[in-house]
Amino acid sequence: MDEVIRRFATHRVRYLVIGGQAVRLAGLPRFSMDWDFFIPPRDAANLRRIEAALGDELDCPLDALGPHGENAIQTYQTQWGVIQFHLGGPGLPAFEIAEQHAQTYATENGTPVLCLGLADLLMSKVRAGRPQDLQDAEFLKRLQLRAAQDRQPDKT
Repeated sequence: MDEVIRRFATHRVRYLVIGGQAVRLAGLPRFSMDWDFFIPPRDAANLRRIEAALGDELDCPLDALGPHGENAIQTYQTQWGVIQFHLGGPGLPAFEIAEQHAQTYATENGTPVLCLGLADLLMSKVRAGRPQDLQDAEFLKRLQLRAAQDRQPDKT
C-alpha cells in the first residue's frame, strides 16, 4: 500500500485510512485483507485525482455520494489488493471534521499515512458493531486511556 499512499500524496488526494488498517497502524497487531479510505463524499475534483493516481487499476469511475446515500462504499480489486472508498458510514463525522482530527502513522516501510483520528475511529468501530469492530474498539479505548494518562502531569 505504500505505493498507493505515495501516489495519493503526489496527486494531492484527500483521504483518511479507516477500518482495520487504521487500527493496525495505531498499534494493534491485526490482519485486514483490504484498505478502507474515507474520502470527501461530493468532491468531484478529489475523485478525479484518485482516478489519476490509480490509473487503470480502477475498472470504472468513482462516483460522488448520491442524494439517497448511493455510492457510499465503492470497492475495487487492484494490483495492491482490495481498496474500498467510503463516502460516509456509521459513526463517521463529516469528512472536513474528520480531516481536522486526523492522525499520521507510518507504515512498516516508513511511509506516512493519514488516518482517522483516535476518537473518530473508536466511534466508527462502536457504531459498526460487528464482533471484530467491537474488539478493535476495546483496543482503541485502552489506547485512548493510555494517551490521556500520558498527558497528565506527574504528581510524584
